[in-house]
Amino acid sequence: MHKSLKLITALSVAGLAVAAGSAFTGAGVTKTGTAALDQFVGGTVSQTVKGATLNKIEYGFVDDGTNTAVNKVTLTFADATGNRIPTLLLTGGAPATFTCTAIATADFTSECNAAASTSQTGVTSAAITIPEDS
Repeated sequence: MHKSLKLITALSVAGLAVAAGSAFTGAGVTKTGTAALDQFVGGTVSQTVKGATLNKIEYGFVDDGTNTAVNKVTLTFADATGNRIPTLLLTGGAPATFTCTAIATADFTSECNAAASTSQTGVTSAAITIPEDS
């Protein structure tokens, strides 16, 4: 009887470890497009936000199968931010210039696109700033 209890306990602990591992290994950033994995290829990206609460950030990539060249970033905020236009600065690699749309009042999103035919690889951080209400 003790062997059964030990086996059940061991399996329970193993199950918790697997569940915890899957819960904590998510990348925290997602990508749009057709690839099955929604993680940032090449590691993690640190993110700082000033002026609003960011709920979600999605990185879009050049459709070349590598998921390393960022050409679009979609920002979703927690609340209305007065139709303000965020600025986005990605660091790492060769820099690209991103232009963001005004934050939509319906779903609190802003889409930031790299200049035509450009992208940024080697991204290590994202700095997002929301201007104060005027």
